[in-house]
This record gives sequence, C-alpha cells and structure tokens, in this order.
Amino acid sequence: MRLEAVPVVALLLLAPAPPCRGADTQAPSAGSYILPAGQLRRGDLVPRFQAVDIYGVEVDLEKLLRAGKHPLLAFWSMYCKSCIDKFDAMTTIQTRYASQGLVVISINTDGEYRRGPQMVRDFIADYERRRGVKANFPILYDERNWVAQAMNVEILPTIVTVDEAGRVGNFYQSFGKTMRQDVAAGQ
Repeated sequence: MRLEAVPVVALLLLAPAPPCRGADTQAPSAGSYILPAGQLRRGDLVPRFQAVDIYGVEVDLEKLLRAGKHPLLAFWSMYCKSCIDKFDAMTTIQTRYASQGLVVISINTDGEYRRGPQMVRDFIADYERRRGVKANFPILYDERNWVAQAMNVEILPTIVTVDEAGRVGNFYQSFGKTMRQDVAAGQ
C-alpha cells in the first residue's frame, strides 16, 4: 500500500463520520460558501503556499516537499462536528506516520466569519483540554480561504493527500464504506 493511503485508511477507520454539507443547527458550515475555483483533480499539482500557523510557525509546502515530506491537507471548520471529530484521528496518524515523512497540515476555513487566529487558538486549546489530546501538527487559519478555493474544496471535512512530486493523490470528502474500500485498494 502506498504511504499516502496508509494514513487515510487509518483516519477513515478511526473516525467514520459523515461530512458536513451545510449549516448545522447553530451556525453555517464554512464550507457551504466555498465556490469551485478550478477543476483540480488527482494528479494535478497542488498550489504551493506559505503560511504562518496559529502559533506563529511558518508552513511552506514547497520546503516540505523538497525535504521529502508527504503532506496530508485537512480542511475544517469550527462549526463542522465531523471536522472536529477528525482531530483525534489526525493526531494519531501524525504520531504513527511522522517517521515515514507524513505531515498533517490542518487548514481552518472560518475566514468568512472573520474570527481570527486567536479564536481558533482558543478553540483548539479548549478541544485539547476537553479531549486530553495535543494537536501535533500545524493549524493554519486561512483568513481568505485562498487555499481551499485554489484546491476546489466545497465540502467539509476534506482531506487531500499530496504525493512526493507535489501532486494531488486523492480528495476524501466522504468517510463511508465505499470510500474505505477505494482507499484500501490504493485508488
């Protein structure tokens, strides 16, 4: 099985939950307003980006790829329960596969609400305290949702695997039985 499929299989098995497709009862999903900006498909180059995470650490996709890392981009919103339910799994995957070059990059898409990185930091701190886990991956606050739009992210959560050449391995937006079978088959 390819490296990119292993972490996603683990993610799918650890936290099977349906994707957020719109508003929940309290607030709209940040993903509901993201419009497709292109037709990024499997095998296409992932748009390169540099950003500073919510703790001030630089994340440079190009540098990670040059260092032989295998990014897994995880798009999420504070208002998407399925997204939040994936954090434990992403932490486990990062721990388990970091030695093989996996780097989970969490990308918050709540820029529409102008909450700012401090609100995301507070949200993550509360999550970590309640769950007794520590996020061990960078968490980006994409204020203008440039990365999500450039990658055609329309549904949250969306997980994008990136191969060693910087190309899209796969998009995962649904976590049902069929998707598990596709990932296990290396598709």
